[in-house]
Amino acid sequence: MIHKKLAIFILALLLIGCGKGQDITEDNSPDTEEPVSEGYEFKIMSFNIRNESANDPQTLDERKGNILQVILDNDPDVLGVQEIAADWMSDWLSSQLNTAGYDKYLSSGQFGSPKIIYYKKNRFTRNAQGTFQMQFSDDRAGTWVILSDNKDNSKYFFCNSHWTTASSAERVLSADIILNVVKNNSQGLPLIVFGDFNAEPGTPEIERIKNSGGLSLCCAHGEKGDTYHAWDGIGDKKIDWILYSKKLSVKDATVINTKYNGFYPSDHWPIMASVIRTK
Repeated sequence: MIHKKLAIFILALLLIGCGKGQDITEDNSPDTEEPVSEGYEFKIMSFNIRNESANDPQTLDERKGNILQVILDNDPDVLGVQEIAADWMSDWLSSQLNTAGYDKYLSSGQFGSPKIIYYKKNRFTRNAQGTFQMQFSDDRAGTWVILSDNKDNSKYFFCNSHWTTASSAERVLSADIILNVVKNNSQGLPLIVFGDFNAEPGTPEIERIKNSGGLSLCCAHGEKGDTYHAWDGIGDKKIDWILYSKKLSVKDATVINTKYNGFYPSDHWPIMASVIRTK
């Protein structure tokens, strides 16, 4: 009887432990052995902040404080932003984040709304950068940077983009463009490819960006967790992504569904991942 009670107690503890937490983290490593950490952990965020629309529950000016707050509250080391077409909003957010210790890369003259990559000045130094175009039914753009970690001088390649809503076929072409950008500019470095891809898990465009070009990219969130909620707070689909290469390991990944004074900052939930370089 004593042994039976002890077994029940141990089982109950295990069930409690399994139900704890809301993080979305999955081991996507192709290796069976635990990867050996070789660098310093850093946090990445991707966030579609949504352009101004008359049908939204708040104006962009009313939302801007919440947009900034959700970024500062989660304290990413690197941040990719999509849908920041209004010059005044881009200037305002960049000024606020500069005060908070961020630098940015934003190339002028690109099609579509700017795709800004922000990074903490005391953590990273920018070594190279570029902009690319995705001209199909609607004009889209993306940015890439190579950042050097000030802690150990290790380098990483980041690519931020926003794909078309027109069709899956055109998004496959967008994936091909990004694969070419990576091939020509990444220098064999660990990769982070993030942004609003307007594509759900299992679609041809997601399979293309993950598995073509010899990259074998993995989703930091294990392809789980809705990111678009259309203001109602009910997740509709996963279309925002943080993909990483096999030279990195994910320690933690979340979809951030915080409200401020009853309002969401955007119709997309920002997504975040903590990663570390491995051997």
